Amino acid sequence: MKDGSTLRRSILAAGFVAGVVAFGAVRSAHAEVEIKFPIKVNASTERGIMTQRFGDELAKATNGRYKLTIYPGGQLYGGAKAAKAVALGNVQMTNEPNSGFTGFTKNANIIELPFGFRDEKHFQSYIRGSKSAAIRKDLDAAGFHVLALFDEGPFVIASRTKLIKEPADFKGQVIRTSGHPVVVSGLKGMGASTVKIALNEVYSAIQQGTITGVYTTFDAFINEKLYEVAPNVLMFPSYGAYFWVANKAWWNTLPEADRKLMDDLAVKLGKEYDELIWKKMDQFKAALAKGGGTLNDPTRSAGAVDRFQKAMSKTYDKLRAEFGKERVDEILN
Repeated sequence: MKDGSTLRRSILAAGFVAGVVAFGAVRSAHAEVEIKFPIKVNASTERGIMTQRFGDELAKATNGRYKLTIYPGGQLYGGAKAAKAVALGNVQMTNEPNSGFTGFTKNANIIELPFGFRDEKHFQSYIRGSKSAAIRKDLDAAGFHVLALFDEGPFVIASRTKLIKEPADFKGQVIRTSGHPVVVSGLKGMGASTVKIALNEVYSAIQQGTITGVYTTFDAFINEKLYEVAPNVLMFPSYGAYFWVANKAWWNTLPEADRKLMDDLAVKLGKEYDELIWKKMDQFKAALAKGGGTLNDPTRSAGAVDRFQKAMSKTYDKLRAEFGKERVDEILN
């Protein structure tokens, strides 16, 4: 039988252990959750800044319960590799372009239909509304939770040799894309050929004559100073979206209130990005003009749009067979 002194020591020891266990449980309940977030662009880009804002606002709203770690410039993953890493659970989130998700949903392609959407507002309402349900459903089945879809901004096709004004001007052009099968189909239908190379290789490829032009977003075109080698710019009304996704299995382990907070933050920041990137059009045009470039915008003329759509009529028919007549026509109409 234990004496009083021994018994007191046993009680104190048991209390100490229980306290340590309880403290550990409290710490575990409030442990910092790291969100690994790879993106292909640099942290200084508008998308990089927006992603960091998401992390900052999330940390503030949860008293530091979440820590967002951005891996910019493709240093960890980028594009399709980032999408796959999220699906596998190797990282928690990304917000890469739709072209990186075509392995999970072919419906990611149809939104790029050239000369399809009448303007950016029409496109934004499409990706935010019920018509994007097929994309969201496919991504959910592939192991993603979709937080938001938002607009990549204006696209251009820039040429070293001549300013493209009519569909026939595409004949003989060799244009860089980063995949984009619907866009590729449209360009080939107008007589161009395409190659898939990384954006950071485009400047030298144009200089060397390996390619004659590039298809990319207007902001990327300006940031990479491609107007120095491809000063003839066509505003090309093909739209793209960034898919902001999380790993679904990881997402489902989070408290419901935190999931709602993240959804709301991503949607809010995505809408702000949409407005910002289109407000910068004048800035992009000014940078192009300062660099000695010339711009043609066929979207300002209904007649020009009609001519480009007519030139791609066979492409539209092919896409109707692939994606369904209703899906293609609801964009064109």
